Amino acid sequence: MYPLTATYYDAKEKIWSGPQRKDFYNKDITLGEVIFEVLNKCPDKIVQIHDVTQEKLTAQQLLDHSRVLSKNLLKLGLKKGDVIGLMASNWTHVTTLMLSSFVCGTPVNALYQSFDKDSVAMVYKVTQPKVLFCDAENYQTALEVNNQLQLNAPIFVMNDNDVVEGVGHIKDLLKLDNDISDKENFRFPCYELNGDDTAMLLCSSGTTGAPKGVKCSHRALLNQNVFLTLKPDSVTFTFSAMYWASGLWTLVHSLILGSLRIVTTRPYTPEYLLDLVQQYKITHVLSNNQYMAELAQYEDVPKIQKCLESIDTLLVGGAKVTLGLQEKMHHILAKNLKRSGFAVAYGMSELAGMLTINGGYVTERLVGSEGKILANKKVRIIDKQGQALGPNQHGEICIYSPYPWYGYHNNEEATRKALRDGWLYTGDIGYFDEEGFLHVCTRDNDVFKSRNFQIYPQLIEEVIYRLAGIAEVCVFGIPDPIATHLTSCAVVRSQTAEGLKLSAKEIDQHVKAHMGSMYHLAGGVYFVDAIPKTGSGKVQRAKVLELVMKMREEKA
Repeated sequence: MYPLTATYYDAKEKIWSGPQRKDFYNKDITLGEVIFEVLNKCPDKIVQIHDVTQEKLTAQQLLDHSRVLSKNLLKLGLKKGDVIGLMASNWTHVTTLMLSSFVCGTPVNALYQSFDKDSVAMVYKVTQPKVLFCDAENYQTALEVNNQLQLNAPIFVMNDNDVVEGVGHIKDLLKLDNDISDKENFRFPCYELNGDDTAMLLCSSGTTGAPKGVKCSHRALLNQNVFLTLKPDSVTFTFSAMYWASGLWTLVHSLILGSLRIVTTRPYTPEYLLDLVQQYKITHVLSNNQYMAELAQYEDVPKIQKCLESIDTLLVGGAKVTLGLQEKMHHILAKNLKRSGFAVAYGMSELAGMLTINGGYVTERLVGSEGKILANKKVRIIDKQGQALGPNQHGEICIYSPYPWYGYHNNEEATRKALRDGWLYTGDIGYFDEEGFLHVCTRDNDVFKSRNFQIYPQLIEEVIYRLAGIAEVCVFGIPDPIATHLTSCAVVRSQTAEGLKLSAKEIDQHVKAHMGSMYHLAGGVYFVDAIPKTGSGKVQRAKVLELVMKMREEKA
């Protein structure tokens, strides 16, 4: 059998490749067809439990709801390629809507449910959804955007129990008119689609400009593993709604295996995550760096280990995972030697999946790296002139995938910039070491020059995170006429004894003791209440700079 992850280097072409394998699903099949086939084979199995409402969905109930919703969506006039707008938390029938969109060929474009009106309008001006689904709490935002953009889209509320007077509800679309029989021979539009059609429009992270609608195909989502050890009897969970790739990937891969998925609308806390895992015996969790950093600060390690006994894989991605956090989480899950345990992944919406995974048991692990390449992917590292680089040389990470990516929805300029000759230019800076492990250093636009040295913020952040009392840190450059930039950092203290007494001098001296002079914090250390982030949890360094510059002005 082929390895699940591996890195093979072609020194002549300077290309790194993952293991080669045949696709399990052919290029003509779609997500809806696969999921319906799987669920039909286990009709009585519970495939979803909502922790807040305790509402359960069996495979048969999900199929029945999706059949009805699909027909009613088509009755609203939706056609293949039309976009459905979603601005909602993980309510019970978000899953029903997603499955219905797959079989109707009407991709969902999900936004963060707490986006303001301008952010929603910016995206939906491009994607032009024909129908909108929202939370009761953000209905007014949906209504105002609908009117502003003249979408004329019907709006439906997704909440399990809450309603908005005079506004349609998702449950209204789960009922058939009396003149239509649910037993009729109905042919879903997906039978006229193929694997390269768009299944979902994911929003890009927004770290390099306005969020863009990333086209994710049926074939790419079907044939790329996210959880390498997922099985039909596994139990999956993520706090992410459909706005995040992690939310989509967890939903898709649980449905195509018919495994149980736990959902919730409650916000994350370390205690709540531990309670959920222990209560439902969750085996696979997909999380972000911030949540794991909070969990790692939880002082009762034996309690964490007890609560996480059922965990097979705790997969973290979306941002650089610090060396200290990896070491701490590996220690916590060290008892699960025959399981993947804590794993770090590097992927992106444009891939509709992961490029590399760094875990245990079924994959090779090097703590501090992003791991080795998944099946059928190729990678080049290039310099500013586009020349291919070799091992241990830093450059932009470019990816080739066998599953065609058709770019950003209605954004040809951004697509041309990101996709060239079949290669995806990620904007991320990294390198492969001699053992074939990928090391991601930073986003290209995060790098700045200070006294003619290229400064990679994450390298300094890794060092600062080793200090007790650090909750979050962001390194950035303050413009300077002589040095070009002065290296600076913003810090959020943890609410612990160490955090409360932490001083700027202590952080400055710690960096000086562990790093060369080119990395010293000449621009200063600034304590802030929070680090500005995008809706997907990625640090917005430009906004951090704005925040600090305002602090400097007020102090002057």
